[in-house]
This record gives sequence, structure tokens and C-alpha cells, in this order.
Amino acid sequence: MTDIASHRGGARIWPENSRLAFRNSAVLPVDFIEFDIHRSRDGILVVHHDPLLGRTASGEGAVGDMDWAALTAVELIGTDGETIPSFDEVLDILEPSGIRLRIELKTRQGGARYPGIEAQVVARLQERGLLGRTTFTSFDLPTLVGLLRLAPATPTIWLIADKLLAGPARDLRDLCRQAAAAGVSEIAIRIAQARDGDRETCHSEAVTLGYYGAHDEPAIRKAFADGVSAFTTDRPDIAISVRSKLNEGRG
Repeated sequence: MTDIASHRGGARIWPENSRLAFRNSAVLPVDFIEFDIHRSRDGILVVHHDPLLGRTASGEGAVGDMDWAALTAVELIGTDGETIPSFDEVLDILEPSGIRLRIELKTRQGGARYPGIEAQVVARLQERGLLGRTTFTSFDLPTLVGLLRLAPATPTIWLIADKLLAGPARDLRDLCRQAAAAGVSEIAIRIAQARDGDRETCHSEAVTLGYYGAHDEPAIRKAFADGVSAFTTDRPDIAISVRSKLNEGRG
């Protein structure tokens, strides 16, 4: 059965990448909890999606240009005074659940990588005994290559940016070949860009296909019907309900 990944902790139910979202997601029967990592100026790994403040967190400026002490004063919008959590804080919440971690390593505004962030993330997961529960994702293929050098047995997924599948020149097979050449055995595409036969195209190149952006019931049903490896969703509650109904039908 296709796996469910609670995207940013369930971003259409609770404030994304918040402690509240992770605590609530951790008691759901999902297969993965997905979240994003940036790094503060003084080297602290932080869980936040955007490279800039302003959309989900108060204030302005780049996360990577701020020290951790300043980020601890940044309030998450829609919460009861929560601030941006550190990587360790999120691991503290999720570790007891046993749910697998799907961690997206982000880049700075403009696409520059945080130097050495791959080694820092891998080391922290190893220290906490959580690397074996982790799948890494990124839109940046070189980031995944760096992770595979450090942790070759850890699953990695290349997230395919919309622009790479846009227009008449859409070439999923070439993207699969790029992933395979880099040692990455799975890609994920936005479900709205999926076409019939995509899974078979990937399979012919020995690459597994997943989806992201399945946030309503029709999209979630499509993800299950297409038999992809996994999908991320902001509505894990709907995904759980759909999967339960499908399982009842099989019974």
C-alpha cells in the first residue's frame, strides 16, 4: 500500500512545522512525518520551510542570516506563542512515536547550499540513533549526492521542481536517468503534473515514483490508485480515512 507522509506535520490542519503539528501528527497512523531543515547563522539546525521569514513566521529576513538566539524570539503565525523549533526539539517530539522521518534539506534564498549541512544532519541523526528511520529529500540533486556519500544506505528522494516537467518538452525518463546516475533511486513529482504511464516510465529506469502535493480527497485517491511509493499531504486525516476505506473494500 502507498505510504502516507504528513507534510510539515499536517499543514492544513495545524500551523506547519510547529511543535503542535508534530505532536498531533505523531499520534496518527501515518507512515512518515515530513519536515524541512535550514541552519541559523551560528550553526543551529532549525525546522522551517521558507528561507525567509514572513509567511509562516513573524518578522522578516533570511533564516540563515539570523543567530539562533534571535530565531527563538520569532513567533510562528497561527500558534499560541510558539517559536521556530530546532531540529533537536522536533526529534524529541517524534522519536517516541516510531514513525519514519522524511526530512527535506533546504537551500538558502537563491539556491545556495548551506556548507556542510549534510554532514551535520547525518551526524545528529546517528548520535540519536534515528538515521535508520530517515528518508532524505531535496529539490537539489547535489545535496542528495552529498548525503549518499555520508549515509549510502539511507533512502533518498529527488523532488522534481514544477519547471522541470513543464511544457511540451516534458521528459520524465531523462529525469529518472539523472536520478539513477546520481545514485538516487526514487523521485517525487507534484501530483497535478502526473500523467498516465509515469510510474511505468520510472520503473523502466529502475527508479521508484512518488507524489507530493496531494492535499484533497480526489488527489489522495489518485495517489493510491496510481500505486506510487508514497505521497505527501497537508491533510493526513483525509489520507488515513481514504486508506481505511480502501482497505475495507479489499477485505
